[in-house]
Amino acid sequence: MTRKVVTRSPKREVGVVNAAWLLDHEVEHESHLERRFIMVALSCPLVVDIIHQPLVVWLGPDQTHRYTPDFLVTFASGEQVVIEVKPDVFLKKHRARLDAARTSLAGFGYSFLIVTDKHIDADGLGARAMLLMRYGRLLIGEAERIKCKQILEERFSGSATVKDLIAQGIPEEVIWNLVATHVLRIPAGLSISDAETVSLNLTKEESHDFFCTWLGLA
Repeated sequence: MTRKVVTRSPKREVGVVNAAWLLDHEVEHESHLERRFIMVALSCPLVVDIIHQPLVVWLGPDQTHRYTPDFLVTFASGEQVVIEVKPDVFLKKHRARLDAARTSLAGFGYSFLIVTDKHIDADGLGARAMLLMRYGRLLIGEAERIKCKQILEERFSGSATVKDLIAQGIPEEVIWNLVATHVLRIPAGLSISDAETVSLNLTKEESHDFFCTWLGLA
């Protein structure tokens, strides 16, 4: 993952998250909180794309107030959700505007979620997502990746603990690289330990609900 500073706004430090093992484009952010959200979102095994400031809607009875949401997240199922990332302390101040945005976006067929620092940083979730992205950057040989998947399928029927796979001779970094690249999945909570259960990432249903659980929104 690399980060650069661009100069779109003189009052904000704008950077990008580059997760080339998942996306073919960088994802821009305008705060450290947005940056952590991107990492948490990309750690979710059902997320296949995330776009910064994807659209503009107009709010109010006269449609005179411009609103640009922070992100559009796309799931493997094809479902999409619009995300507003906001520090929890500012929610009350912006509640009316966000409620109006929810109504407007629903008219275009979009689900809308408000994600705060209390979700992103709950129990160190953001920090664990950052660690998982480090595993995603590792260059793992294709033979090692194939071997891990074969052992998981043939000896464990597609699901095993990290500890079980290590006992079969699979390096821990290979396992977590496969999780980071969404070849394997883990349950919501993002517990990066050898006691965690990993499984083949095959299911695509109920993406929205799973994502909410992943963020502690359910």
